Amino acid sequence: MRKFTDKENKWIKDFVELKDKGLSHLQELQVAKILRAEFSFFALKWTYREKPQISLYNRMKDKDKAEKQYYDICDFIYFIKELESLGFIAIQKFYSKKEDVGYNVLYDRDKYIYDEKTDQFRPTECTDLSSFIPGDSSGNEFPMEKMGNDVYVLFQIGQTQNINLDFAYDLQKYGLGIIYPLPLAVDYVNNNFKTLEDQYHDDEMKVALDSAEESRKAANTAFWSFIVAIVSLIVSIVIPMCSSQKIDPDQITTIEKTIKGVRIEEPLTVEIKDTVLTKPVSVNEQTTSSHQLLSIPSK
Repeated sequence: MRKFTDKENKWIKDFVELKDKGLSHLQELQVAKILRAEFSFFALKWTYREKPQISLYNRMKDKDKAEKQYYDICDFIYFIKELESLGFIAIQKFYSKKEDVGYNVLYDRDKYIYDEKTDQFRPTECTDLSSFIPGDSSGNEFPMEKMGNDVYVLFQIGQTQNINLDFAYDLQKYGLGIIYPLPLAVDYVNNNFKTLEDQYHDDEMKVALDSAEESRKAANTAFWSFIVAIVSLIVSIVIPMCSSQKIDPDQITTIEKTIKGVRIEEPLTVEIKDTVLTKPVSVNEQTTSSHQLLSIPSK
């Protein structure tokens, strides 16, 4: 599974939070409503029968934004499609008795009216400027949109961008659906945007690090246990020396072999006189034989 972008993670988090708010916020999870809130088109229409087509409508000032809007809408719908395939969401549909006319249009229905025959929009609150032009008999309308405080501006929609692609079928399937976040999406958000695979990997890493730490502690313990054993061995030989007993040469050889058998980074010499002394030896220092390094006082 790929890593989602920050923007995609924010969308997933928003879906989960809206679901947590309860059924009263279910409408806010409708894909069509999210499309209108997230993207700046004036209206979006898709025809989904034999000749699929997507149409974008923008005000004159935004007429050059249609291409980017189309790509952004495609990215979002395909993202929803991906979440569904991953088991993050399910798509629910409203039952409607509305006649299937073969197309759907997204726009602000509170402020505008769509005329199917002319494929044009007009404001619900407007006045026709042509009525103020003396002698105008062209029949053309110049709708003036009311902007508040008795201020009117000319209502103009730029050239409609029509795109003849089967993406219209995806818009029909997902555009009117309700996003329902599944437990997998909830778990993903609650675990700081980590998938189950990420969480499993983190657990494995923790076990490996804990094991490495235990191995390090065990190695340290083994090293000091060895030092204690060497000291005990030497003491077991030195104590008889204090009672005027001779040391068997084989015992000296045993100590020598035991010390050499340990991998110590710094070479050591062992001198046995009245006490046992170990000291480091320079790597370049000329050394004598092992029996010369282990000296025993004569009695």
